[in-house]
Amino acid sequence: MVSGPLAVRGPCAWCSGPIPAEARRDAVTCSQRCRQARHRFVRAAGRAAAAGAGRPRRLAYADPPYPGLAWYYRGHPDYAGEVDHGELIRRLSTYDGWALSTSAAALPAVLALCPPGVAVAAWHRGERPARSWRPLNGWEPVIYAGARRVDPARLDRRRVDSLVCGVAPLTTLPGRVIGTKPPAFSRWLFDLLGAGPGDTFHDLYPGSGAVGRAWLAYTGGAGELVAGGHPSPRAGRDGSAGERAGAGRAARRRVVTVPEPSSAAVRDGSRRAGPVEVCRCGEPSRLQAAVQTRQVGAPGTPRSWMVRA
Repeated sequence: MVSGPLAVRGPCAWCSGPIPAEARRDAVTCSQRCRQARHRFVRAAGRAAAAGAGRPRRLAYADPPYPGLAWYYRGHPDYAGEVDHGELIRRLSTYDGWALSTSAAALPAVLALCPPGVAVAAWHRGERPARSWRPLNGWEPVIYAGARRVDPARLDRRRVDSLVCGVAPLTTLPGRVIGTKPPAFSRWLFDLLGAGPGDTFHDLYPGSGAVGRAWLAYTGGAGELVAGGHPSPRAGRDGSAGERAGAGRAARRRVVTVPEPSSAAVRDGSRRAGPVEVCRCGEPSRLQAAVQTRQVGAPGTPRSWMVRA
């Protein structure tokens, strides 16, 4: 442990805190904990095998609150209720290549909003540690389009549309939020899109900033990163948040601009298994009306699925 007063020598490359004056002259982190966490993260994010062929591309990734689950993030400064996925997908379609994470339950409704030609990849993250009357969900879809064609002779690994990678709480990640994607997921995502140094990557819902960190590591700092820029100016009201908070009404609709990754000290990890609240929004969006929701019966009775008409 470093004793004595601390002097600012520059921000830590992991937590952005001050580096002690007594640290080595070539130190880029403030502690052994940050150094090891940064090393593990960068190693898992990997490096691009080669620069993308052709002209640089504008790529985008969106990992918004999944339909019906926006209330998980009601304590965040950038919270705006349920996301208008139709508007979000129209925004994504303006990029050369893009990807969108969603839940398996919402996949049919989200696909109905997508333009022709999209593909669906699967991230097998493992099941949740919970008891269930029905088979536990163990995967999440990633909808993507506009992937770059890459000569396989220039790659050191094959590009596949399926990833098997378990998740664990990223307790050392600054600003971690619920649903933070691990660096191995980000590496797979970049491979899916054929991304490489020279491309511009827009992280539309940065959250903890983990995907942006992985992009800078993956490209060796040669790829441009744009974080934030809320793509859904007409976000609908989230009825579940008001109900769970005891307010008895939907959260107020508001327009926000996403700031830099939040540093809110919230618990990281997988989205916990539990009942999905039925949205009682006064003006449900097309997606909210179509997404599957679970109606919870009395204790000890089977739970049934229904589709809101």
